[in-house]
Amino acid sequence: MLTLKVNASKNYDIILSDNLSQFSLMASHVNGSNVLIVTDDNVNALYGGALDNYFTGKNVFTYVLPHGEENKNGENYFKIINFLAENGFTRNDAVVTFGGGVVGDIVAFVASTYMRGITLIAVPTTLLSAVDSSVGGKTGIDLPSGKNLCGTFYQPNAVYINVNFLKTLPNREVVSGMGEVIKYAFLSDTVNSELISKGVTKELIYNCLQIKANVVNNDEFENGLRMILNLGHTVGHAIESLSGYNYSHGECVAKGINYAIKLSKKVLNLSDNVTTKLYGVLNLYNFDLTCNFTAKELVNQIKKDKKSTGDSVNFVLVEDVAKPVVKKISYTELENLL
Repeated sequence: MLTLKVNASKNYDIILSDNLSQFSLMASHVNGSNVLIVTDDNVNALYGGALDNYFTGKNVFTYVLPHGEENKNGENYFKIINFLAENGFTRNDAVVTFGGGVVGDIVAFVASTYMRGITLIAVPTTLLSAVDSSVGGKTGIDLPSGKNLCGTFYQPNAVYINVNFLKTLPNREVVSGMGEVIKYAFLSDTVNSELISKGVTKELIYNCLQIKANVVNNDEFENGLRMILNLGHTVGHAIESLSGYNYSHGECVAKGINYAIKLSKKVLNLSDNVTTKLYGVLNLYNFDLTCNFTAKELVNQIKKDKKSTGDSVNFVLVEDVAKPVVKKISYTELENLL
């Protein structure tokens, strides 16, 4: 078992294990008598009921969402909120996210807003949610205008990661998770080709989480340093939204990193050697880097992004491996660069 501590507005542990019995401490976070486990239909078919026995003495409820990004919406948010209210959940009770990033984001948003905040326990079951979205406190739902436009910062009370849950992931989910893994490989040399070549391991997940925890500890609310975690996400989110979520989040992050390298070469005057090195990192995994949208379409979508600041956007570029830099780029310049 490996443990990481996050020291934010709420301090909590990340427990990383390949033994489900290590989850026995989950019930200690719940002061009330009720627990709602929210999962999706895919995870429920494989692991439904797997967590129930770890909440001995509690009234355990299960709520199953349909899988897919299109279900991270206001309608399902209110359905879960009403489920809590109808079943008498109080501030002392808890909700558990048991799934990937979609379940994690919407359920964390529920936890942050129901009675102005109740206990939240995260149990990620995808590589992407394990290495990234389950940690750091970003919650949210998508709006018709764009991804994650409605949300809060709300830290979980604990994160429990069982590596064995990841062994049943379809290949596309592994590829999606690797999009975030590769992002970390640009931010720190502790995630490198040797580690990535071993596949989905505890060490890989731990090293990614170390990077994220360190960033969150120093800038919880994304006022400065935490912006570097958006590498690949500005264009990536635009592609994701414009495609109607036909591409996975991680696939779009990889496409976004491709654009970030191209822009870095132009804006930062990167040498051919550095550019080649950066593409060496991006190509550690076999991503489809094509994009069928025009620069104008991408910029019009980016204007709706949370990182927009009026007539410009904070864009993460890379000077070299482990040397990200945030630049404010006007929309006019961005369209020309893209």
